Amino acid sequence: MNKIFLVYKQMEVTYENLINDINAKETYQHYIFVNDNNPYSIFLSIIHSLLYKYPIEILDGDFSDIELEEIGVNKTALSDSKSIERLLTINDFNVLLDKISENEDWSLSLYTSGTTGRPKKVTHTFQSLTRNVKTGDKFSDNIWAFAYNPTHIAGLQVFFQSLMNQNTIVYAFNDQLTNLSNLIEEYNITNISATSTYYRNVLPYLKDREYDSIKRITFGGEKYDPSIEDKLKTIFPNVKIRNIYASTEAGSLFVAKGEKFIVPHTIKGLVKINENNELLIHQSLLGKSNSFTFEGNWFNTGDLVEFIDNIHFKFISRNSDMINVGGYKVNPLEVENTLINVEGVIDLVVKSKKNKVTGEILVADVVKGDNYNDMELKKSIKQYGAKHLQEWKIPRIIKFVNEIPKSRTGKKVRK
Repeated sequence: MNKIFLVYKQMEVTYENLINDINAKETYQHYIFVNDNNPYSIFLSIIHSLLYKYPIEILDGDFSDIELEEIGVNKTALSDSKSIERLLTINDFNVLLDKISENEDWSLSLYTSGTTGRPKKVTHTFQSLTRNVKTGDKFSDNIWAFAYNPTHIAGLQVFFQSLMNQNTIVYAFNDQLTNLSNLIEEYNITNISATSTYYRNVLPYLKDREYDSIKRITFGGEKYDPSIEDKLKTIFPNVKIRNIYASTEAGSLFVAKGEKFIVPHTIKGLVKINENNELLIHQSLLGKSNSFTFEGNWFNTGDLVEFIDNIHFKFISRNSDMINVGGYKVNPLEVENTLINVEGVIDLVVKSKKNKVTGEILVADVVKGDNYNDMELKKSIKQYGAKHLQEWKIPRIIKFVNEIPKSRTGKKVRK
């Protein structure tokens, strides 16, 4: 059991260490609230709760007192702990895996990212969180770069996929992003799952090199950006790339090669679109939440999609992301995916600004490359936009910034 479970900064934790820490943990807490979102503390608590079958609620470690109050959590309750009445002794990882896999009554509650309002609590079972976990010999040697917040659904998906195959997890989120190149080489990482924003931000640190160990790259947590794919294939010559559709409400549901998602035959009758091209999911596929509202038995995801045929669809944008410019609905993702192709543009976010004439106008915050003149690059962006976009989709204001603000989950912040 000396196989590494987790690499976090300068710390390496083996599966033997993990089991020893589980055996030594004699108390438990309902709330998992780790100030620095230390992934080991979070993962240890999740596994312990599965073993002893008690419900847990995961909170972001950087929730402020006001945010905790808004979601109804009493701060004094965060430190409440109880003793385990009957301690178990685990000597083998497979025994641990068997015990946590037979779990029917356990539940885990987590919160939406809150990018469109107050975070909402959603409760999942072990079955709903591991619905699409794949196990077997072909997955046993995977080594995962962990590039998500461990308190959110995308991070939990990677955690369970790794745990159920006794894989190694290498933490590569936040301040470890710039160290990804060294981590890949030191630990022979094979799999990366991250947002489009993460890949764009990490590319400058992976330049002019090839990494043969990477076999699989997954896009998730954000709309897939096709402009990045060729760059990633150059850096990772042996890679296969997949795109995952998942949400806090439902967990992981669909997989795509590129932008073309397929609806699995097992849930074909549980997915549809309404007259506004919004994706609806049957309530049987969801976790539990008091915040859900249903249209009959259907949950409106707020995602705009385009069905290509009976089983394939393309994600367009979040309904809440659409910007009304003089009566025209503009998808900021379309504008970003177009203007990212301008030479000198490293990254950008398109958002709205109130305007007396058109209601809203488009503003682009742009991260530019070194040695590019501001005025010349603005001119290039405008010219490229005029050639490839309709007139109302061209940003009226272009500002250069050092970085694009991101949410707790690593997504771009448009507000």
